[in-house]
Amino acid sequence: MNGRERFLASFDGKSVDRPPVWLMRQAGRYLSGYRAVRAQHGFWDVCHDPELSTKVALEPLARFPLDAAIVFSDILVIPQALGLDVTFGTGEGPKVGKPLRTRADLDGWNTSGLIERLKFLPNAVKHLAGALKGSHAMLGFAGAPFTLFAYSVEGGSSDDFMHARVMLHKEPKLAEAALATLADAAAELLAAQLDAGADAVQLFDTWGGLLSQDEYRRFALPALRRITNALRGRRVLLFVRSGHHLLPLLGDSGASGFSLDWRTPFAEARARYPNHVLQGNIDPVLLFAGDDVVRTRTRALLDEMKTSSNGYSRCVANLGHGILPGTPESSVESLCRTVVDAR
Repeated sequence: MNGRERFLASFDGKSVDRPPVWLMRQAGRYLSGYRAVRAQHGFWDVCHDPELSTKVALEPLARFPLDAAIVFSDILVIPQALGLDVTFGTGEGPKVGKPLRTRADLDGWNTSGLIERLKFLPNAVKHLAGALKGSHAMLGFAGAPFTLFAYSVEGGSSDDFMHARVMLHKEPKLAEAALATLADAAAELLAAQLDAGADAVQLFDTWGGLLSQDEYRRFALPALRRITNALRGRRVLLFVRSGHHLLPLLGDSGASGFSLDWRTPFAEARARYPNHVLQGNIDPVLLFAGDDVVRTRTRALLDEMKTSSNGYSRCVANLGHGILPGTPESSVESLCRTVVDAR
């Protein structure tokens, strides 16, 4: 099997020789080629240029035995396309120049012709898929509605996203309307990526773990279902960081599978979701602990996968969040090689 064949077989519940492996944020600041590109081009420039986007997306595939590529982009392309004035300062997190605080703010979102302003992303998917020529699986992605809502209300990153969480309770109708708008935008963007050649797509709910079960059930799940209903029959993964307490609810999202963070044991998730794709869940911090630690933790994950699943069916080896800046390349190599050697 090549990487794409292995990924699709595992995702679809068929027999595989070993789990496919790819890593969240596998193209990023820990790689010298990416840093060289970013030294000459702004972040948004790389996202909007298919040549540059493909260049950085291919670098980890040339360096490590990965089975899938993920298009290079950012979850905040949707708020940017809606007119919220998203910027990335040097050494800073994202800033939203026009945060959502009132109904008038929401009414000012530019939803007309949205996919035209986002066409650079399916264009990048098509360009990358052409470069891969079927050798590796191709993933697209988008931000999940609550996470996009959190940034859009807060005006940037935060430890607690207080303004966004207060709005859920103080102005629930406004919050629900915004979440529905973001969900429809994400569904349209993901469909465009799938149509452009993506084999699967992932929704990143980076801040969903801040919500209680009741909050996630009321606000996040209806928005997620708007997306999965629109993409019915297509491969959709959902990642909720710090979402172990939400695990019992995720089956109601309509997603085909779940990316697990490092706080959710693989066997526990498999017992609850025997027929879903499960992906994860190595702590990215452990990649700083040395090759022996990485190999030991990866083997433990593989053992959990094999004993709790039908072989490695519907299993994907990955991290429990994105690769961190400064991660040693040798640790990434050790992780990937351990998976490749699995039997």
